[in-house]
Amino acid sequence: MVLCTLAVAALFAWNVERTWSLGDDAFISFRYAENLSDGLGLVWNVGERVEGYTNFSWVLLLAAGMELGLAPEVLSNLLGVACGALLLVALQRFAARGRAHSSLFPWLLVLVLAASRSFAAWCTGGLETMLFTLLVFLGYARLFAPWKRERRDALGCGLLFAGAALTRPEGILFGGLAFALLALEVLRRRRSRRAALLWLAPFTLVVAGHFLWRRGYYGEWLPNTFYAKVGGLWLEQGRRYFAYFHDCYRIGWFTPLALVALFGPRRREAAAVLFVLAVYGAYVLAVGGDVFELRFFVHVFPLVYWLLVEGLAVLAALPRAPAAGRVLAALGALALLVTTQLGFERVPANHYGLQSVEGITEYTRMRVEEGRTLRRFIEAGVLPREVVLCVGGAGAVPYYTRWTTVDRRGLNDATIARTPVGGRGFVAHEHDAPHEYLVARGVVVFDVFNNLLVQRRGLRSLAKQEPFHHDGRVLTMRALTLDERALVFATFVDDAELARRFPGARVLALDDG
Repeated sequence: MVLCTLAVAALFAWNVERTWSLGDDAFISFRYAENLSDGLGLVWNVGERVEGYTNFSWVLLLAAGMELGLAPEVLSNLLGVACGALLLVALQRFAARGRAHSSLFPWLLVLVLAASRSFAAWCTGGLETMLFTLLVFLGYARLFAPWKRERRDALGCGLLFAGAALTRPEGILFGGLAFALLALEVLRRRRSRRAALLWLAPFTLVVAGHFLWRRGYYGEWLPNTFYAKVGGLWLEQGRRYFAYFHDCYRIGWFTPLALVALFGPRRREAAAVLFVLAVYGAYVLAVGGDVFELRFFVHVFPLVYWLLVEGLAVLAALPRAPAAGRVLAALGALALLVTTQLGFERVPANHYGLQSVEGITEYTRMRVEEGRTLRRFIEAGVLPREVVLCVGGAGAVPYYTRWTTVDRRGLNDATIARTPVGGRGFVAHEHDAPHEYLVARGVVVFDVFNNLLVQRRGLRSLAKQEPFHHDGRVLTMRALTLDERALVFATFVDDAELARRFPGARVLALDDG
Protein backbone atom coordinates (compact mmCIF):
# COMPACT_ATOMS: atom_id res chain seq x y z
CA MET A 1 0.00 0.00 0.00
CA VAL A 2 2.95 2.32 0.60
CA LEU A 3 4.04 1.85 -3.00
CA CYS A 4 0.50 2.61 -4.21
CA THR A 5 0.40 5.79 -2.13
CA LEU A 6 3.76 6.92 -3.48
CA ALA A 7 2.74 6.16 -7.08
CA VAL A 8 -0.48 8.18 -6.80
CA ALA A 9 1.24 11.06 -5.01
CA ALA A 10 4.07 11.19 -7.54
CA LEU A 11 1.75 11.12 -10.56
CA PHE A 12 -0.55 13.74 -9.04
CA ALA A 13 2.36 16.05 -8.17
CA TRP A 14 3.92 15.63 -11.62
CA ASN A 15 0.69 16.39 -13.46
CA VAL A 16 -0.15 19.36 -11.24
CA GLU A 17 3.31 20.79 -11.91
CA ARG A 18 2.85 20.28 -15.67
CA THR A 19 -0.50 22.08 -15.72
CA TRP A 20 0.09 24.73 -13.03
CA SER A 21 -1.66 27.90 -14.13
CA LEU A 22 -3.81 30.89 -13.29
CA GLY A 23 -6.88 31.77 -15.31
CA ASP A 24 -7.84 35.33 -16.14
CA ASP A 25 -11.29 34.76 -14.63
CA ALA A 26 -9.67 34.04 -11.26
CA PHE A 27 -8.69 37.70 -11.07
CA ILE A 28 -12.38 38.62 -10.95
CA SER A 29 -12.60 36.83 -7.61
CA PHE A 30 -9.30 38.42 -6.56
CA ARG A 31 -10.68 41.90 -7.22
CA TYR A 32 -13.84 41.26 -5.21
CA ALA A 33 -11.77 39.78 -2.39
CA GLU A 34 -9.36 42.73 -2.43
CA ASN A 35 -12.18 45.27 -2.27
CA LEU A 36 -13.74 43.37 0.62
CA SER A 37 -10.40 43.18 2.42
CA ASP A 38 -9.90 46.93 1.88
CA GLY A 39 -13.26 47.68 3.48
CA LEU A 40 -14.90 48.74 0.21
CA GLY A 41 -17.49 45.97 0.23
CA LEU A 42 -18.07 42.89 -1.88
CA VAL A 43 -18.06 44.91 -5.11
CA TRP A 44 -16.35 45.05 -8.50
CA ASN A 45 -16.32 48.84 -8.82
CA VAL A 46 -16.43 50.99 -5.71
CA GLY A 47 -19.99 52.13 -5.10
CA GLU A 48 -21.55 49.68 -7.58
CA ARG A 49 -23.17 46.62 -6.02
CA VAL A 50 -23.19 43.96 -8.72
CA GLU A 51 -22.62 40.27 -7.99
CA GLY A 52 -20.25 39.35 -10.79
CA TYR A 53 -18.93 36.17 -9.14
CA THR A 54 -20.45 32.73 -8.56
CA ASN A 55 -18.14 31.53 -5.81
CA PHE A 56 -19.16 33.31 -2.61
CA SER A 57 -17.27 31.08 -0.16
CA TRP A 58 -14.14 31.14 -2.35
CA VAL A 59 -14.10 34.94 -2.43
CA LEU A 60 -14.45 35.01 1.36
CA LEU A 61 -11.54 32.58 1.74
CA LEU A 62 -9.34 34.72 -0.50
CA ALA A 63 -10.35 37.89 1.35
CA ALA A 64 -9.44 36.23 4.66
CA GLY A 65 -6.08 35.26 3.21
CA MET A 66 -5.47 38.81 2.01
CA GLU A 67 -6.20 40.05 5.51
CA LEU A 68 -3.33 37.80 6.61
CA GLY A 69 -1.06 39.20 3.91
CA LEU A 70 -1.32 36.23 1.55
CA ALA A 71 -1.35 37.01 -2.17
CA PRO A 72 -4.42 35.50 -3.85
CA GLU A 73 -2.35 34.48 -6.88
CA VAL A 74 -0.50 32.06 -4.59
CA LEU A 75 -3.16 31.23 -2.00
CA SER A 76 -5.80 30.24 -4.56
CA ASN A 77 -3.63 27.59 -6.15
CA LEU A 78 -2.34 26.26 -2.84
CA LEU A 79 -5.93 25.83 -1.65
CA GLY A 80 -6.86 24.14 -4.92
CA VAL A 81 -4.00 21.64 -4.76
CA ALA A 82 -4.78 20.90 -1.11
CA CYS A 83 -8.41 20.22 -2.02
CA GLY A 84 -7.29 17.94 -4.85
CA ALA A 85 -5.02 15.95 -2.52
CA LEU A 86 -7.77 15.64 0.11
CA LEU A 87 -10.16 14.49 -2.57
CA LEU A 88 -7.84 11.67 -3.64
CA VAL A 89 -7.57 10.50 -0.03
CA ALA A 90 -11.34 10.64 0.50
CA LEU A 91 -12.01 8.89 -2.81
CA GLN A 92 -9.64 6.03 -2.02
CA ARG A 93 -11.34 5.49 1.33
CA PHE A 94 -14.78 5.64 -0.23
CA ALA A 95 -13.84 3.10 -2.91
CA ALA A 96 -12.33 0.79 -0.28
CA ARG A 97 -15.59 0.42 1.67
CA GLY A 98 -16.54 -3.23 1.86
CA ARG A 99 -13.45 -4.40 -0.01
CA ALA A 100 -10.52 -6.46 1.18
CA HIS A 101 -7.61 -4.43 2.44
CA SER A 102 -5.46 -5.90 -0.33
CA SER A 103 -7.83 -4.85 -3.13
CA LEU A 104 -6.14 -2.73 -5.79
CA PHE A 105 -9.31 -1.24 -7.26
CA PRO A 106 -9.44 1.74 -4.86
CA TRP A 107 -5.86 2.52 -5.81
CA LEU A 108 -6.62 2.13 -9.50
CA LEU A 109 -9.40 4.69 -9.08
CA VAL A 110 -7.22 7.40 -7.56
CA LEU A 111 -4.37 6.59 -9.96
CA VAL A 112 -6.70 7.19 -12.92
CA LEU A 113 -7.90 10.47 -11.45
CA ALA A 114 -4.32 11.57 -10.75
CA ALA A 115 -3.48 10.75 -14.38
CA SER A 116 -6.18 13.08 -15.69
CA ARG A 117 -4.79 16.35 -17.06
CA SER A 118 -8.15 18.09 -16.53
CA PHE A 119 -8.32 17.03 -12.88
CA ALA A 120 -4.73 18.12 -12.25
CA ALA A 121 -5.17 21.37 -14.17
CA TRP A 122 -8.25 22.44 -12.25
CA CYS A 123 -6.43 21.90 -8.98
CA THR A 124 -4.84 25.19 -9.99
CA GLY A 125 -6.23 27.94 -12.20
CA GLY A 126 -7.09 30.12 -9.21
CA LEU A 127 -10.78 29.22 -9.20
CA GLU A 128 -13.04 27.35 -6.79
CA THR A 129 -13.30 24.25 -8.99
CA MET A 130 -11.53 21.77 -6.74
CA LEU A 131 -13.05 23.07 -3.49
CA PHE A 132 -16.48 22.61 -5.03
CA THR A 133 -15.61 19.14 -6.34
CA LEU A 134 -14.35 18.14 -2.90
CA LEU A 135 -17.47 19.38 -1.09
CA VAL A 136 -19.84 17.66 -3.52
CA PHE A 137 -17.99 14.37 -3.31
CA LEU A 138 -17.71 14.46 0.49
CA GLY A 139 -21.42 15.20 0.66
CA TYR A 140 -22.34 12.13 -1.37
CA ALA A 141 -19.77 9.96 0.38
CA ARG A 142 -21.36 10.92 3.71
CA LEU A 143 -24.86 10.35 2.30
CA PHE A 144 -24.00 6.82 1.16
CA ALA A 145 -22.15 5.86 4.36
CA PRO A 146 -23.80 4.18 7.36
CA TRP A 147 -24.93 6.84 9.84
CA LYS A 148 -23.77 5.55 13.21
CA ARG A 149 -24.62 8.83 14.92
CA GLU A 150 -27.68 10.05 13.11
CA ARG A 151 -27.74 13.63 14.32
CA ARG A 152 -24.07 14.32 13.67
CA ASP A 153 -23.99 12.54 10.32
CA ALA A 154 -27.20 14.09 8.97
CA LEU A 155 -26.22 17.61 10.02
CA GLY A 156 -22.70 17.13 8.65
CA CYS A 157 -24.00 15.87 5.31
CA GLY A 158 -26.41 18.80 4.99
CA LEU A 159 -23.65 21.25 5.85
CA LEU A 160 -21.36 19.82 3.18
CA PHE A 161 -23.97 20.42 0.51
CA ALA A 162 -24.70 23.85 1.97
CA GLY A 163 -21.00 24.64 1.63
CA ALA A 164 -21.11 23.45 -1.97
CA ALA A 165 -24.11 25.73 -2.63
CA LEU A 166 -22.13 28.71 -1.32
CA THR A 167 -19.20 27.75 -3.54
CA ARG A 168 -21.06 27.35 -6.84
CA PRO A 169 -24.76 27.65 -7.78
CA GLU A 170 -24.76 24.03 -9.00
CA GLY A 171 -24.33 23.09 -5.35
CA ILE A 172 -28.06 23.72 -4.95
CA LEU A 173 -28.74 21.16 -7.70
CA PHE A 174 -26.45 18.58 -6.12
CA GLY A 175 -28.00 19.26 -2.72
CA GLY A 176 -31.49 18.86 -4.11
CA LEU A 177 -30.56 15.54 -5.70
CA ALA A 178 -29.00 14.38 -2.44
CA PHE A 179 -32.18 15.22 -0.54
CA ALA A 180 -34.25 13.36 -3.14
CA LEU A 181 -32.10 10.27 -2.55
CA LEU A 182 -32.41 10.72 1.20
CA ALA A 183 -36.20 11.08 0.94
CA LEU A 184 -36.30 7.83 -1.05
CA GLU A 185 -34.36 6.14 1.74
CA VAL A 186 -36.92 7.46 4.23
CA LEU A 187 -39.78 6.04 2.16
CA ARG A 188 -38.00 2.69 2.12
CA ARG A 189 -37.49 3.00 5.90
CA ARG A 190 -33.72 2.82 5.64
CA ARG A 191 -33.42 6.32 7.13
CA SER A 192 -35.64 8.07 9.62
CA ARG A 193 -37.73 11.18 9.04
CA ARG A 194 -35.72 12.82 11.78
CA ALA A 195 -32.55 12.25 9.75
CA ALA A 196 -34.11 13.92 6.71
CA LEU A 197 -35.16 16.94 8.77
CA LEU A 198 -31.71 17.17 10.37
CA TRP A 199 -30.15 17.12 6.89
CA LEU A 200 -32.59 19.68 5.54
CA ALA A 201 -32.23 22.19 8.39
CA PRO A 202 -28.65 23.42 7.79
CA PHE A 203 -28.94 23.21 4.02
CA THR A 204 -32.14 25.27 3.93
CA LEU A 205 -30.94 27.82 6.48
CA VAL A 206 -27.64 28.43 4.70
CA VAL A 207 -29.05 28.56 1.17
CA ALA A 208 -32.08 30.65 2.12
CA GLY A 209 -29.88 32.94 4.20
CA HIS A 210 -27.57 33.50 1.25
CA PHE A 211 -30.50 34.32 -1.04
CA LEU A 212 -31.89 36.80 1.48
CA TRP A 213 -28.47 38.37 1.97
CA ARG A 214 -28.04 38.69 -1.81
CA ARG A 215 -31.44 40.34 -2.12
CA GLY A 216 -30.60 42.78 0.65
CA TYR A 217 -27.06 43.57 -0.51
CA TYR A 218 -27.32 43.45 -4.30
CA GLY A 219 -31.05 43.94 -4.74
CA GLU A 220 -31.38 40.72 -6.76
CA TRP A 221 -32.45 37.17 -6.02
CA LEU A 222 -30.00 35.71 -8.55
CA PRO A 223 -26.34 36.61 -9.20
CA ASN A 224 -25.64 38.92 -12.12
CA THR A 225 -23.61 36.12 -13.70
CA PHE A 226 -26.85 34.20 -14.27
CA TYR A 227 -28.10 36.92 -16.60
CA ALA A 228 -24.69 37.35 -18.23
CA LYS A 229 -23.91 33.67 -18.82
CA VAL A 230 -27.18 31.80 -19.29
CA GLY A 231 -28.52 32.56 -22.75
CA GLY A 232 -31.20 29.88 -22.78
CA LEU A 233 -31.32 26.28 -23.95
CA TRP A 234 -28.29 25.34 -26.09
CA LEU A 235 -28.39 21.62 -26.75
CA GLU A 236 -26.06 21.69 -29.76
CA GLN A 237 -23.24 23.31 -27.82
CA GLY A 238 -23.94 20.93 -24.95
CA ARG A 239 -23.55 18.03 -27.35
CA ARG A 240 -20.21 19.47 -28.45
CA TYR A 241 -19.15 19.70 -24.82
CA PHE A 242 -19.87 15.99 -24.34
CA ALA A 243 -18.03 15.24 -27.59
CA TYR A 244 -15.06 17.20 -26.28
CA PHE A 245 -14.99 14.97 -23.18
CA HIS A 246 -14.93 11.88 -25.37
CA ASP A 247 -12.34 13.34 -27.75
CA CYS A 248 -10.01 13.98 -24.81
CA TYR A 249 -10.48 10.77 -22.80
CA ARG A 250 -12.46 8.33 -24.99
CA ILE A 251 -14.90 8.23 -22.11
CA GLY A 252 -17.65 6.78 -24.29
CA TRP A 253 -15.70 3.54 -24.62
CA PHE A 254 -16.03 2.91 -20.90
CA THR A 255 -19.64 3.94 -20.21
CA PRO A 256 -20.92 0.31 -20.30
CA LEU A 257 -18.92 -0.24 -17.12
CA ALA A 258 -21.32 2.10 -15.33
CA LEU A 259 -24.15 -0.34 -16.07
CA VAL A 260 -22.03 -3.29 -14.98
CA ALA A 261 -21.61 -1.59 -11.59
CA LEU A 262 -25.37 -1.98 -11.07
CA PHE A 263 -24.84 -5.72 -10.62
CA GLY A 264 -22.18 -5.47 -7.93
CA PRO A 265 -22.29 -5.40 -4.12
CA ARG A 266 -22.64 -1.60 -4.11
CA ARG A 267 -25.50 -1.55 -6.62
CA ARG A 268 -27.60 0.87 -4.55
CA GLU A 269 -24.81 3.44 -4.48
CA ALA A 270 -24.11 2.86 -8.17
CA ALA A 271 -27.77 3.47 -9.04
CA ALA A 272 -27.79 6.65 -6.95
CA VAL A 273 -24.62 7.92 -8.63
CA LEU A 274 -26.06 7.14 -12.07
CA PHE A 275 -29.16 9.14 -11.16
CA VAL A 276 -27.07 12.12 -10.05
CA LEU A 277 -24.88 11.97 -13.15
CA ALA A 278 -27.88 11.69 -15.47
CA VAL A 279 -29.58 14.77 -14.03
CA TYR A 280 -26.38 16.78 -13.88
CA GLY A 281 -25.50 15.68 -17.41
CA ALA A 282 -28.89 16.91 -18.61
CA TYR A 283 -28.18 20.26 -16.96
CA VAL A 284 -24.77 20.55 -18.64
CA LEU A 285 -26.31 19.59 -21.97
CA ALA A 286 -29.06 22.20 -21.60
CA VAL A 287 -26.81 25.15 -20.74
CA GLY A 288 -24.21 24.27 -23.38
CA GLY A 289 -21.45 23.32 -20.97
CA ASP A 290 -18.66 25.74 -20.21
CA VAL A 291 -16.11 27.65 -22.28
CA PHE A 292 -13.16 26.20 -20.34
CA GLU A 293 -11.69 22.72 -20.66
CA LEU A 294 -14.13 20.23 -19.07
CA ARG A 295 -14.50 22.29 -15.90
CA PHE A 296 -18.16 21.33 -15.46
CA PHE A 297 -17.32 17.64 -15.85
CA VAL A 298 -14.41 17.82 -13.41
CA HIS A 299 -17.03 18.55 -10.73
CA VAL A 300 -18.24 14.95 -11.10
CA PHE A 301 -15.00 13.22 -12.10
CA PRO A 302 -14.80 11.40 -8.73
CA LEU A 303 -18.31 9.97 -9.16
CA VAL A 304 -17.82 9.15 -12.86
CA TYR A 305 -14.55 7.30 -12.40
CA TRP A 306 -15.71 5.55 -9.22
CA LEU A 307 -18.62 4.13 -11.22
CA LEU A 308 -16.32 2.93 -14.01
CA VAL A 309 -13.80 1.32 -11.66
CA GLU A 310 -16.63 -0.26 -9.66
CA GLY A 311 -17.76 -1.83 -12.93
CA LEU A 312 -14.26 -3.24 -13.44
CA ALA A 313 -14.34 -4.67 -9.92
CA VAL A 314 -17.65 -6.40 -10.69
CA LEU A 315 -16.15 -7.89 -13.85
CA ALA A 316 -13.18 -9.21 -11.89
CA ALA A 317 -15.53 -11.07 -9.55
CA LEU A 318 -17.74 -12.79 -12.13
CA PRO A 319 -18.85 -16.00 -10.39
CA ARG A 320 -19.32 -18.16 -13.47
CA ALA A 321 -16.16 -17.14 -15.36
CA PRO A 322 -13.68 -15.79 -12.81
CA ALA A 323 -10.62 -16.14 -15.05
CA ALA A 324 -12.24 -14.40 -18.01
CA GLY A 325 -13.60 -11.71 -15.71
CA ARG A 326 -10.19 -10.98 -14.26
CA VAL A 327 -8.67 -10.73 -17.75
CA LEU A 328 -11.41 -8.37 -18.90
CA ALA A 329 -11.02 -6.24 -15.77
CA ALA A 330 -7.23 -6.07 -16.18
CA LEU A 331 -7.51 -5.05 -19.84
CA GLY A 332 -10.19 -2.50 -19.00
CA ALA A 333 -8.12 -1.05 -16.18
CA LEU A 334 -5.08 -0.71 -18.43
CA ALA A 335 -7.14 0.90 -21.19
CA LEU A 336 -8.77 3.36 -18.77
CA LEU A 337 -5.44 4.37 -17.28
CA VAL A 338 -3.69 4.74 -20.64
CA THR A 339 -6.47 6.71 -22.34
CA THR A 340 -6.72 9.02 -19.34
CA GLN A 341 -3.00 9.75 -19.33
CA LEU A 342 -3.01 10.18 -23.12
CA GLY A 343 -5.50 13.01 -22.63
CA PHE A 344 -2.41 15.18 -22.21
CA GLU A 345 -1.61 14.67 -25.87
CA ARG A 346 -5.08 14.86 -27.40
CA VAL A 347 -6.51 18.16 -26.19
CA PRO A 348 -6.48 20.84 -28.92
CA ALA A 349 -6.00 24.48 -27.96
CA ASN A 350 -9.43 25.49 -29.25
CA HIS A 351 -12.06 22.84 -29.97
CA TYR A 352 -15.71 23.70 -30.60
CA GLY A 353 -14.88 27.16 -29.22
CA LEU A 354 -13.74 25.61 -25.91
CA GLN A 355 -10.47 26.77 -24.41
CA SER A 356 -7.85 24.26 -23.29
CA VAL A 357 -5.76 24.80 -20.19
CA GLU A 358 -2.82 25.78 -22.40
CA GLY A 359 -4.91 28.40 -24.18
CA ILE A 360 -6.20 29.79 -20.89
CA THR A 361 -2.69 29.91 -19.44
CA GLU A 362 -1.15 31.64 -22.45
CA TYR A 363 -3.85 34.30 -22.53
CA THR A 364 -3.63 34.91 -18.78
CA ARG A 365 0.14 35.33 -18.86
CA MET A 366 -0.27 38.02 -21.49
CA ARG A 367 -2.96 39.82 -19.49
CA VAL A 368 -1.04 39.60 -16.22
CA GLU A 369 2.02 41.09 -17.90
CA GLU A 370 -0.13 43.88 -19.33
CA GLY A 371 -1.78 44.58 -16.01
CA ARG A 372 1.49 44.68 -14.09
CA THR A 373 3.08 46.93 -16.73
CA LEU A 374 0.19 49.38 -16.58
CA ARG A 375 0.36 49.33 -12.79
CA ARG A 376 4.04 50.24 -12.99
CA PHE A 377 3.24 53.26 -15.16
CA ILE A 378 0.41 54.24 -12.81
CA GLU A 379 2.75 54.16 -9.82
CA ALA A 380 5.30 56.21 -11.79
CA GLY A 381 2.68 58.87 -12.52
CA VAL A 382 2.73 58.30 -16.27
CA LEU A 383 -0.81 56.92 -16.25
CA PRO A 384 -3.63 58.24 -14.05
CA ARG A 385 -4.83 56.35 -11.00
CA GLU A 386 -8.40 56.53 -12.26
CA VAL A 387 -9.94 56.25 -15.70
CA VAL A 388 -12.94 54.28 -16.90
CA LEU A 389 -11.77 51.11 -18.65
CA CYS A 390 -13.83 48.67 -20.72
CA VAL A 391 -12.47 45.19 -21.40
CA GLY A 392 -13.71 41.83 -22.61
CA GLY A 393 -11.23 39.80 -20.55
CA ALA A 394 -12.16 41.45 -17.26
CA GLY A 395 -9.62 39.79 -15.02
CA ALA A 396 -5.94 40.58 -14.55
CA VAL A 397 -5.93 44.03 -16.19
CA PRO A 398 -8.69 45.50 -13.96
CA TYR A 399 -7.20 43.75 -10.92
CA TYR A 400 -3.74 45.28 -11.33
CA THR A 401 -4.76 48.72 -12.63
CA ARG A 402 -7.62 49.10 -10.13
CA TRP A 403 -9.35 51.31 -12.66
CA THR A 404 -13.14 51.53 -12.70
CA THR A 405 -13.98 48.84 -15.23
CA VAL A 406 -16.96 48.17 -17.45
CA ASP A 407 -17.07 44.46 -18.23
CA ARG A 408 -17.86 44.27 -21.94
CA ARG A 409 -19.52 40.85 -21.53
CA GLY A 410 -21.63 41.95 -18.59
CA LEU A 411 -20.38 39.64 -15.83
CA ASN A 412 -19.95 42.62 -13.54
CA ASP A 413 -22.43 44.96 -15.19
CA ALA A 414 -26.18 44.61 -14.64
CA THR A 415 -27.11 46.69 -17.69
CA ILE A 416 -24.98 44.76 -20.19
CA ALA A 417 -25.96 41.40 -18.69
CA ARG A 418 -29.60 42.12 -19.49
CA THR A 419 -29.11 43.27 -23.09
CA PRO A 420 -30.55 40.91 -25.72
CA VAL A 421 -28.14 38.41 -27.26
CA GLY A 422 -27.84 38.95 -31.00
CA GLY A 423 -26.73 35.39 -31.77
CA ARG A 424 -25.06 32.34 -30.26
CA GLY A 425 -21.29 32.69 -29.87
CA PHE A 426 -18.85 31.55 -27.19
CA VAL A 427 -20.50 30.02 -24.13
CA ALA A 428 -21.08 32.65 -21.42
CA HIS A 429 -19.51 35.37 -23.62
CA GLU A 430 -22.45 36.34 -25.80
CA HIS A 431 -23.48 39.74 -24.46
CA ASP A 432 -21.74 42.89 -25.67
CA ALA A 433 -21.79 46.45 -24.38
CA PRO A 434 -24.02 48.77 -26.46
CA HIS A 435 -22.32 51.83 -27.96
CA GLU A 436 -24.64 54.27 -26.21
CA TYR A 437 -23.96 52.67 -22.85
CA LEU A 438 -20.19 53.01 -23.23
CA VAL A 439 -20.67 56.68 -24.12
CA ALA A 440 -22.92 57.18 -21.09
CA ARG A 441 -20.34 55.52 -18.81
CA GLY A 442 -17.64 57.84 -20.14
CA VAL A 443 -15.31 55.01 -21.15
CA VAL A 444 -11.86 56.44 -21.77
CA VAL A 445 -9.99 53.22 -22.61
CA PHE A 446 -11.85 50.55 -24.58
CA ASP A 447 -9.81 47.39 -25.12
CA VAL A 448 -10.94 46.63 -28.67
CA PHE A 449 -8.37 43.95 -29.45
CA ASN A 450 -8.34 42.16 -26.08
CA ASN A 451 -4.71 43.26 -26.03
CA LEU A 452 -3.92 46.76 -24.80
CA LEU A 453 -0.14 46.93 -25.26
CA VAL A 454 1.43 46.70 -28.72
CA GLN A 455 4.90 47.41 -30.03
CA ARG A 456 5.29 51.03 -31.16
CA ARG A 457 6.65 49.92 -34.52
CA GLY A 458 3.26 48.37 -35.24
CA LEU A 459 1.30 51.61 -34.82
CA ARG A 460 1.77 52.70 -38.42
CA SER A 461 0.23 49.52 -39.80
CA LEU A 462 -2.69 49.88 -37.37
CA ALA A 463 -3.28 53.43 -38.57
CA LYS A 464 -3.45 52.25 -42.18
CA GLN A 465 -6.14 49.65 -41.54
CA GLU A 466 -9.82 50.10 -42.27
CA PRO A 467 -11.81 51.85 -39.53
CA PHE A 468 -12.68 49.67 -36.55
CA HIS A 469 -16.34 49.28 -35.64
CA HIS A 470 -18.31 48.39 -32.55
CA ASP A 471 -22.08 47.99 -32.39
CA GLY A 472 -22.32 49.37 -35.93
CA ARG A 473 -20.38 52.56 -35.15
CA VAL A 474 -16.92 53.66 -36.25
CA LEU A 475 -14.56 53.79 -33.28
CA THR A 476 -12.18 56.59 -32.38
CA MET A 477 -8.80 54.88 -32.10
CA ARG A 478 -5.95 56.34 -30.07
CA ALA A 479 -2.50 55.27 -28.86
CA LEU A 480 -0.52 56.46 -25.87
CA THR A 481 3.24 55.91 -26.13
CA LEU A 482 4.84 54.42 -23.03
CA ASP A 483 8.24 52.75 -23.49
CA GLU A 484 8.93 50.59 -26.53
CA ARG A 485 5.24 49.81 -26.48
CA ALA A 486 2.07 51.83 -26.72
CA LEU A 487 -1.31 51.63 -25.03
CA VAL A 488 -3.75 51.18 -27.92
CA PHE A 489 -7.45 51.69 -27.36
CA ALA A 490 -10.72 53.09 -28.64
CA THR A 491 -12.21 55.95 -26.69
CA PHE A 492 -15.62 57.49 -26.16
CA VAL A 493 -14.36 60.89 -25.00
CA ASP A 494 -12.99 63.74 -27.11
CA ASP A 495 -9.32 64.68 -27.48
CA ALA A 496 -9.64 67.53 -25.00
CA GLU A 497 -10.82 65.09 -22.34
CA LEU A 498 -8.00 62.69 -23.27
CA ALA A 499 -5.46 65.48 -22.84
CA ARG A 500 -6.93 66.22 -19.42
CA ARG A 501 -6.85 62.55 -18.42
CA PHE A 502 -3.29 61.99 -19.66
CA PRO A 503 -1.51 65.29 -18.98
CA GLY A 504 1.87 65.58 -20.65
CA ALA A 505 1.47 62.28 -22.48
CA ARG A 506 1.73 61.94 -26.23
CA VAL A 507 -1.62 60.75 -27.56
CA LEU A 508 -1.60 59.60 -31.19
CA ALA A 509 -4.64 59.34 -33.47
CA LEU A 510 -4.81 56.00 -35.28
CA ASP A 511 -7.86 56.75 -37.40
CA ASP A 512 -6.44 59.49 -39.62
CA GLY A 513 -4.05 57.30 -41.61
